[in-house]
Amino acid sequence: MDRLSSRALKRAPFALLGGITLAACAAGPAAPAPTPSATPGTPAPQVTAAPAAAAPAQRASGGARAYSDVITRGAVTQEGLFKVHRVGESLLFEIPTAELGKEMLLISRPIASTLQNPGGFFGGGSSNVLRFDREGDRIAVRRMDYTLTASEDDAIWRQVENFRMGAVLAFLEVRTWGADSAAVVDATDLFLSNIPEFAPIEGINRGRSWVEDVYAFDGNINVRVTQSGQARAAAAGFGPPAAQAPLRSQTNRVHFSLVRLPEVPMMPRWQDDRVGWITSGPFDLSLPVHRTERIRYLHRHRLEKRNPEAVLSDPVEPIVYWIDPATPEWLRPFVVRGVDQWQEAFEEAGFSNAIFGKMAPTPEDDPEFSLFDARHSVIYWRPSTVANATGGQIVDPRSGEIMKGEVNMYHNVMELLRDWYFIQVSPLDARAQVLQMPDSLMGRLVEYVVAHEIGHAIGLPHNFKAAAMYPVDSIRSREFLERMNGHVATLMDYSRFNYVAQPEDSIPVNLLVPGIGPYDRFAIRWGYSQISGARTPQDELPTLDRWAREQDEFPWLRFTTPDATSDPEALTEAVGNADAVRATTLGMKNLERVVESLIPVAEVPGQNYSELNRLYGQAVGQWGRYMAHVAAIIGGAYSQETAGRGPRFSPLERTRQKEAMVYLAETAFRVPPMFLDGDILRRIENQGVVERFRTAQTGVLGSLFAQARLNRLIEFEALASNPRDVYTIVDLMEDLRTGVWGELSQNRVTINPYRRNLQRAHLQAAHGRLNPTEAELSRTNNPAPQPWASDVRAVLRAELEDLRTQVGRALPRATDPQTRLHLRDVRTEITRILEASL
Repeated sequence: MDRLSSRALKRAPFALLGGITLAACAAGPAAPAPTPSATPGTPAPQVTAAPAAAAPAQRASGGARAYSDVITRGAVTQEGLFKVHRVGESLLFEIPTAELGKEMLLISRPIASTLQNPGGFFGGGSSNVLRFDREGDRIAVRRMDYTLTASEDDAIWRQVENFRMGAVLAFLEVRTWGADSAAVVDATDLFLSNIPEFAPIEGINRGRSWVEDVYAFDGNINVRVTQSGQARAAAAGFGPPAAQAPLRSQTNRVHFSLVRLPEVPMMPRWQDDRVGWITSGPFDLSLPVHRTERIRYLHRHRLEKRNPEAVLSDPVEPIVYWIDPATPEWLRPFVVRGVDQWQEAFEEAGFSNAIFGKMAPTPEDDPEFSLFDARHSVIYWRPSTVANATGGQIVDPRSGEIMKGEVNMYHNVMELLRDWYFIQVSPLDARAQVLQMPDSLMGRLVEYVVAHEIGHAIGLPHNFKAAAMYPVDSIRSREFLERMNGHVATLMDYSRFNYVAQPEDSIPVNLLVPGIGPYDRFAIRWGYSQISGARTPQDELPTLDRWAREQDEFPWLRFTTPDATSDPEALTEAVGNADAVRATTLGMKNLERVVESLIPVAEVPGQNYSELNRLYGQAVGQWGRYMAHVAAIIGGAYSQETAGRGPRFSPLERTRQKEAMVYLAETAFRVPPMFLDGDILRRIENQGVVERFRTAQTGVLGSLFAQARLNRLIEFEALASNPRDVYTIVDLMEDLRTGVWGELSQNRVTINPYRRNLQRAHLQAAHGRLNPTEAELSRTNNPAPQPWASDVRAVLRAELEDLRTQVGRALPRATDPQTRLHLRDVRTEITRILEASL
């Protein structure tokens, strides 16, 4: 393709289309922008001058000029989706009549920004479905709206069609007419004005903005621009809040890619709550139901068998994820493998060689290739201190077809991976017992993250149910782990590394990291397999239902139940939480080994103790996560989506909840001795340990006193055929008193600072439930009930009254002045709370 580059032409300014009606189109030229120098090593542009007789020379009607007066001899032209012309500083589209009224996808992606915060996420940009329509001597640029749909045979279709014709984003005056009445319009303002839907830089200044490069292809057009304007400094992560921050100049480089959507949309596949999928879709007004109902389309790449009759066939077009040339060279093979891992899952769907990771060419190798092209699915490598990664996709709203999958790998993700692996499984892998882990290990961890994010990019959401689907004993078995390819049934859980395994289990280190699991293969088969004979989404439903019902026999094929917020088997950062108490007990053994290794690993002569401080904090944070996993058992309910074939929720057994409270009393309500190691603490701080654990324990107590949890306990008791079989709110309060105030029953009462803070936190949590603030009572999303409106007040008042009596009896047995003062203060505080609740 010929390259239209302003590096070879005189540059001039322009403005991106925003909240204006393109009055700028009629404005005179702005002052020229400075001409940036060509990038060293960039090949000279190949340009084609448009012939003078390329179109009729006569003047068209309606004030349009002669073609040769607009597309002059100095124009640089490319053939593609449209003809595109660079005439001086203007970018003109010559839109054939056949392309009018066609749906097209326009995406924008920022390439770089002068206010990019290196500690922030790369993001932004936009995605819009547009249509170019002729309105007299102007071309209307419409944003299509797919909120509603209906059958074209239904009476309501005309109204739906009217709604689909969304906002007019711009009117482009026809400058001249080309062959076969092709409309020639100045498209410069489409990319350099303040159209909100295109997510432009704020307050674009056309005098400091310009079109850089244009590339035309058969099915799309790519435009790269520089936008200059202004922004609040706070937008980049600096300084005061945005409302107070001063305006600063900002320049962004932005890539726009306009691509024609498929003439024939891919046949959608409809969502089923039993199988996790990222979805979108319209309200379908033609469904035979007595309400307006939304249908959801799976987000999927279009995969079609080259040989439809074969059980296993290569696709007509494989899925390719292009890997950013900015990716460190030593990591590239691991990133490729992170993509290629999904091959085995697609084989379950009947496709061989379905998905590949490939290195993208550099600008020197192929100046026309762009990572931001709407046709290319990409793994970007982002220069950011963010310790994270993300995955997503842009889809055709008519069908859910993924047009462009995207993964963001932030460079500092390696710090996150190192810390996770060290804190969770370093006792099981000698390579992780140093902070500078070998490249082979770090590469494998990056591969794991890439594979997880590719899962999102090809359509899969998180599945937090999976971590609870294997028994704890099984994930300590090498044979089981080899058979299931890891300790969790899917890569799409947040079940990082196998902290349940113990050193004596002799688990190979390659099995500590999750791989493609049975749920991944099941979900890809369910979402991507071609179903013979199906001509409509409705035709597919019997087969899809039969496949989904395999979950009844194989629990590791289950997906997180929608709205199952109380399921302790659907938690993040958990391993083996089908038995969270046992799994946490084993995890704590490994965590104790980690804490014992902190000084040998993190103390380096000549360096400060920042690494030791951070890793100690990470270890405490891991303990907090473990305690949250156990606390989730209280008031919890098992869940499984049944698709109308029976109950979805079942309260946990009373015995299991009692066991969890006993464990919390020993491990959450008492600070583990490993964290009070003076050798560590005196190296990292001169104060802070007491406050650190007060904060952590307050969080655990606050979760146990959460209004939703207390409400569930009341409701489970109300619905029980035998209330004695369920764990009640009274049971919870009694167990809390035993776990938090156990010293009061001793012959000699001594309460240390950590326990005193815990007890104050207990009173604080009770006070919050008995005396909610006005804000809690009036919040719109989930208001707290009036205290008198449930059993909570009666239970808590009785519990506090009994506790006050017990404190009074314990006072004479206090062994030290601080304990005595604490108990006196507790008694006074209980009285204040009770009086406030009257």
